[in-house]
Amino acid sequence: MMHKNFTQGHALKGFAIMAVIFVLSGCASKSDQGSIQVDPNIHTVSREELLDSDTITLPMNYSEDHYRKLVLAVSFHDIGEETGGISPEIVQTVSARLQTEMTKLKRFTIYSLHNRGGVRVLQNLSQIGEANINVPEGQELPEIDLVLSGAIVATKEMQDRSDRTELIYEVDCDFSCEELATRTVKFAEKAKGRVIRTQFFSLSGKKLGGYREQDERQAIYAAAMKALVVLANKLGNTYPVGGRVTGVLGDRMTLDCGYEQGISNANQMVVYAKIQGVDLPLALAEASPGSNTSSLLIYKWNNDDSYAKDVIESLRSDVSWHRNNLLYAVSAGMSVPPEWDREYGDN
Repeated sequence: MMHKNFTQGHALKGFAIMAVIFVLSGCASKSDQGSIQVDPNIHTVSREELLDSDTITLPMNYSEDHYRKLVLAVSFHDIGEETGGISPEIVQTVSARLQTEMTKLKRFTIYSLHNRGGVRVLQNLSQIGEANINVPEGQELPEIDLVLSGAIVATKEMQDRSDRTELIYEVDCDFSCEELATRTVKFAEKAKGRVIRTQFFSLSGKKLGGYREQDERQAIYAAAMKALVVLANKLGNTYPVGGRVTGVLGDRMTLDCGYEQGISNANQMVVYAKIQGVDLPLALAEASPGSNTSSLLIYKWNNDDSYAKDVIESLRSDVSWHRNNLLYAVSAGMSVPPEWDREYGDN
């Protein structure tokens, strides 16, 4: 039987920012380690998947208005108490750490509301059209596109076996992302991160080695980061990154955005043109990003579409076609920062 103690904060006004709840658990039973899922469940798109499709399609929610670094206001608030053996100091720093890690998402400019009077800012944002926004003294309010808030539940479970003890740390997150321009919730996402740490014992009960509970802070961070990977993936797929094609040479193209705008290495891209007000997919490409531009290599042209085929022929015959027409590329799927895998692997 698992017992839980928790403290729940009140909901904030404005964009309904949720307080962070920490549930710290004692002993619990799991059937076996093999049934415990530790890898984040994210949605990615590979070259093989795109090639297997009969048609070339544009990703959901793509928009030229989003082909820039969107400003994302982030506010994670935490409350907690020392229960189940987890230090309150660790509990209190998890949300701040998550906000710091969000800055590694190059797709967005992160405006952390932690320690910036964030509550007052968002309360005033809710009054747009009714009153002037009063920014906390000494601060400048940026042009915020999105507001991200979250509720986090952290648990610690322990299972004793004959020769070892398994400590299972979980972080459950409820994230809400709201778009200021439309005043709508773009998505509400649940994400879970989980890590397993093992301590080994002799038959007499003497500890032989393995995980040290002094390393608990890193274990909780690792679980929280796995949940954040799911959120980052959801954000990136909800707001695909893209840009204007500025150069064409056969099957090679240059895009006017790169790593600093959120293009990742080997990012799968869809090249499309605006023809008579219609967005027409032309090709599939793979990106090699520089700082602010990317090289695209076409690996499949949309020759099965008669309209697309005509445009492709124009592109090949007229070296200046892309200068006189609207030609774009947008990501078919998003990857997450590689340093997250290196720093927060389940090890």
